[in-house]
Amino acid sequence: MKKILIGIGAVALVVLGFVGSQVWNKAMEPSVSLSATSIQEQLTETSELATAKLEYRGLVRYENGDIDFLTKKGFTMVYDAEVKAGVDLSQASVDVNGRSITVQLPMAEVQSISIDPDSIEFYDESFALFNWENKQDTTEALVLAKDDAEGKVDQISMIEQANGQAKTVVESLLAPFTQGDNAYTLTVVQQ
Repeated sequence: MKKILIGIGAVALVVLGFVGSQVWNKAMEPSVSLSATSIQEQLTETSELATAKLEYRGLVRYENGDIDFLTKKGFTMVYDAEVKAGVDLSQASVDVNGRSITVQLPMAEVQSISIDPDSIEFYDESFALFNWENKQDTTEALVLAKDDAEGKVDQISMIEQANGQAKTVVESLLAPFTQGDNAYTLTVVQQ
């Protein structure tokens, strides 16, 4: 009987020691708490997030002047453009309510259209006797190329893709807080 009581006591001490160490570890474990401000600061640091990119090769025809050979000149220009769309994360709003995080993202928009000057190729050049200044022509042709690229890009599908990618990036950024014992529930919505 004495051996049984000693055995039970030993098992009880081992169990008590194990449970005590688990409670001690849990108590000493740093608790992570989130605030809307801390999340907002992380998003603001990211600021303009380009989440969709399209490379486009375009062709524009430029003409200037009215009378052939005297004042009318022109050329065809082939160019490469890069169009980026994304979200300005500094405009996102964050709400933390208990264990729930809600992030409202602004709608994506086209952030930039840039023409690669090294890609420009000129064809079908025609010169004019009294209209020979080319500097202004190239500047105007670049504006035409940018307008052409903006008109040809399917902005609706590009914006949808950018919105989806922005949501994925924010979910990935906050994913560590949605796992484990003290996990938060994350909801990301577009405004």
